[in-house]
Amino acid sequence: MPTLEEPSAAPPPMSEADKRRALMTVAFTLFLDLAGFGIILPILPYYAESMDASATMVALLSTTFSAAQFVMSPVLGRISDRYGRRPIMLVSIAGSALAALVLGFATALWLVFVARLVAGSSKANVSTAHAYVADLVPQEQRAKYMGMMGAAMGLGFVFGPGIGGMLALHSPHMPFFVSAGLSAVNFLMAAKWLPETHFPQAKRDTGHAPAASQISLRTRHKLLSPEGMREVVGKLRGTHMAWLIAIAFGFYISFAGMESTMALFTEHLFDWGAPETGVFMTFIGVNMVIFQGLLVGRAVDRMGEAKTLALGLLCLAIGLPLLGGVDHISHWLGLDPTTAEGAASTSSLVFMALGGVLLSGGNGLSNATLSALVSRVSSPEEQGWNMGLKESASSLARVCGPALAGPLFQHVDEGAPMLLAGLVALINFKVALFLRARMRREGLQ
Repeated sequence: MPTLEEPSAAPPPMSEADKRRALMTVAFTLFLDLAGFGIILPILPYYAESMDASATMVALLSTTFSAAQFVMSPVLGRISDRYGRRPIMLVSIAGSALAALVLGFATALWLVFVARLVAGSSKANVSTAHAYVADLVPQEQRAKYMGMMGAAMGLGFVFGPGIGGMLALHSPHMPFFVSAGLSAVNFLMAAKWLPETHFPQAKRDTGHAPAASQISLRTRHKLLSPEGMREVVGKLRGTHMAWLIAIAFGFYISFAGMESTMALFTEHLFDWGAPETGVFMTFIGVNMVIFQGLLVGRAVDRMGEAKTLALGLLCLAIGLPLLGGVDHISHWLGLDPTTAEGAASTSSLVFMALGGVLLSGGNGLSNATLSALVSRVSSPEEQGWNMGLKESASSLARVCGPALAGPLFQHVDEGAPMLLAGLVALINFKVALFLRARMRREGLQ
């Protein structure tokens, strides 16, 4: 187990082959991490319902997960800036395994909430993984490699939900134990093949650290205090990083509302269970891989990062209402949303597929370019901190999104969360266009 001793040695020379191996290991680590998460995702709503949880309570499970991620993302990012990336990656992967085990043995709803709290704290390591990539890759190639990391995460969603749905047919507890096993494999791989890439003490000793950090170390320790929050907001106000944080918040509040109610939505509309929901999430994952692995780099080469981000947000603004309004759209077109047996009709499946492509495409284009833009506006000594701030904003959005989506689903309409999410994505699209114009004026795009 790693210790949090501040690295003092200069970074050893790393060959291109070593860099490729390290990047592949990060990608595979993210794949296993997200596969374990994906296995749980389509099962958790039904698992909670078996403990008499309401739709609002199911959505609050996502809120608990994201609240922990919100608190821990900048904290882990700051610690990785000071002590290195490797220890944070290892500790958080171990936390994911523990959380899955607690879920598997849970016999009461409060234990499920505890497990999601631990899992959210552990999944905050995504920002550290992005900072790890930024340590190794030149700035002009970061969007491409962030896209590759996103593709690895997308592959986790390709395999995870489908596997989870199938495992649930044998036992409702089995998906959680398999997820814990994948996290254990993940930990062993990272321990063996992830070298340290960030050596802050060496930079200070050789005089390469910046004269003044954007946000003082004292404030970073006091992030959750009113004084710390005021200084963070004051330093960020008006900066490119502030606009990127706002875009991240809007992006994830759109996505989280959909994510927390999708299983309930398809259950209510088409009587789908875990296997069917798992297949649909696998479909979304396949498209995420295609967009992030094959199209992000090409799109950025042609349009730049900021325009690619705006295009992704526009896809979300169209895809989310299409999914949420699938039954209403069918009725408007004179089609039946379901068959006589209550299953999804052909027209409904076409609309769901089109919405899923736009949703996953928007996610793929937006996610990678957001991380690349954060990296572009960050100094090397603040990569982890700023990535953590971006992840913290996304986690806060995941707190707010499900908290709004659950009551909207339960008391307004089953498609209301996705319709509202589409409106937020449209506003976010306009914000991204504003940021692109501002960065172009300053020669950053």
